[in-house]
Amino acid sequence: MIQILTNQIGYLGNDYKRAVFQGMEGMKADAFRLMDRDGRIAYNGYAKECGKVANWNTGYYWTMDFSGFNVPGQYYLELDTSEGVSKSYPFDITADFQDIRMMNAVSYYFKAQRVTGEWKEADSHLPFKGARKGVVDGHGGWLDASGDYGIHMSHLSHSTVCNPQQAAFSAYVFFKAVECFQKKNHKQAHLLIRRMLDEGTFGADFIMRMRAPSGSFFRSISRTDAFGSFDSRVIGFEYHGSSDQFSEVAATADQEQVNDTNYETSMRSGGGTCIAALAAAARHYYPGTDYTCSQYLVAAKKAWKYLWENNHCYTNDGQWNLLDEYCALLAASELYQSTSEYNYLILAEELAERMMDRMEDSGEETAWFMSRPGEPFCHAADEGLPVVALLTFAGIEPEGDLKTRVKRSAIKAMRHVLEVTGRVNNPFGYARYVHKTEKEERVEKFFYYHTSPAAPWWQGDNARIASLAAAAWITASETEDTQLAEDLWNFGQNQINWILGMNPYDACMMEGYGRNNVQYFYEDRNDFMNCPGGICNGITSHPEDEEGILLVKEPMPELKISDNWRWGEQWIPHGTWFIYALALKKAR
Repeated sequence: MIQILTNQIGYLGNDYKRAVFQGMEGMKADAFRLMDRDGRIAYNGYAKECGKVANWNTGYYWTMDFSGFNVPGQYYLELDTSEGVSKSYPFDITADFQDIRMMNAVSYYFKAQRVTGEWKEADSHLPFKGARKGVVDGHGGWLDASGDYGIHMSHLSHSTVCNPQQAAFSAYVFFKAVECFQKKNHKQAHLLIRRMLDEGTFGADFIMRMRAPSGSFFRSISRTDAFGSFDSRVIGFEYHGSSDQFSEVAATADQEQVNDTNYETSMRSGGGTCIAALAAAARHYYPGTDYTCSQYLVAAKKAWKYLWENNHCYTNDGQWNLLDEYCALLAASELYQSTSEYNYLILAEELAERMMDRMEDSGEETAWFMSRPGEPFCHAADEGLPVVALLTFAGIEPEGDLKTRVKRSAIKAMRHVLEVTGRVNNPFGYARYVHKTEKEERVEKFFYYHTSPAAPWWQGDNARIASLAAAAWITASETEDTQLAEDLWNFGQNQINWILGMNPYDACMMEGYGRNNVQYFYEDRNDFMNCPGGICNGITSHPEDEEGILLVKEPMPELKISDNWRWGEQWIPHGTWFIYALALKKAR
């Protein structure tokens, strides 16, 4: 479709402001005008031709930059083309409101996802799936996704290097967002801070109830009924060699002996972020909690001691890898910030060194992380987390050589992201990445690949790109290179723009805002309705072409797609990273 694509919610006055024209090959595009609501020209510019993108079948592209204009108001764009004048939908430019508004929307989404009613009643006395005996009071927490009424600290443990951070990380981010606002004393954020403290505390209380007798945490509340029937809820387990997510029985079910570790968290499968969340909660008293700040801190310290010594017993391969280290680094950094106890700083320093040792130079000033030897790190949800963890640690490390090296390593990692992103036609500035194929080749891609260790699990990238926006904005605050800082700010804004509508499908991924929201359908039913303020999985590569593109909004019999969860389902990591990215932006 021929159209001008924008951030449908709008732009801040001091933001990088760009739009994309989606036309057809052979067309010409020339001058553009930013028009105010009365039809007067506010700004003039010229479109820049970019061309086609990979094997996308969505059009031919030009970009329009109007960053030089910052007067608040409502505007639209006009572009002169060989096919006539193309006009955008109206959008707002505001002084300092759009980001606050979007974070507020996602915060309300989380409140709507709280486990209440019959599910709360069932979660107050949960049995275990399988042979393990006992009952757990695990009430609280947020429904994981619009199609999954379970609650998970993480999943995909069988994949070794694909664990996403879920419920505990969400609780952690609410506290970190509050600290970002408090750092700058944003006058428009006082009520939002209250809402975020409310959600963070709600999440911390849930984590407290999910403590296991061992010293770890229970990983998941699962539902054996797809429609979330309250009487089917259990404390679930994961096999270490395969997944039963897409079949009734995991491939290795007959080969594995399930014991207590299958039910509980390693650092990478939620344990590290559970500890980080509790340590952060200990700094933020909020009335109405079931626990005191000191109880949060004691629990975090006990869990740290146990998992630091026993983490290898809980991983599927008996090893630490990059994911364990960045989750543990968050935990140790938050414990040190809350206690000032030197041993946590020493352990955090060790973890930062281990993470940097996993970096491999990809150029003179660029480097990538290795998940484990020989395997470049890429991640469907948390690709920015290694950088965020390192710079969170840098915030508590005294001035000196290590702090300098940590900042330099984070900068090199983000230079690599910028380089890979800019190496091909990429009018949207969409974050690209490197991964290793089954043939041991290193290739670069737009969207998370179908044959990852988590296969057949794959889905849209909105959490991944929001995490990289967070990493870009926290890094931009640490570099003295003004051009790099500008490039990082612009890169981060491009990821948020994509989520909020500046993408080839002109679809705002946040339900209830913008236009062309993506609804979740399940065969001939629409039971799994998306919630206002939540963010759906988003756009992927084409199932039959890794270099293609697809957003499924309705059944596609030709591709045997009768359930669009990979695209249309909401998932809490998307909202979590969206909040964290914008909070870090506000802290600059």
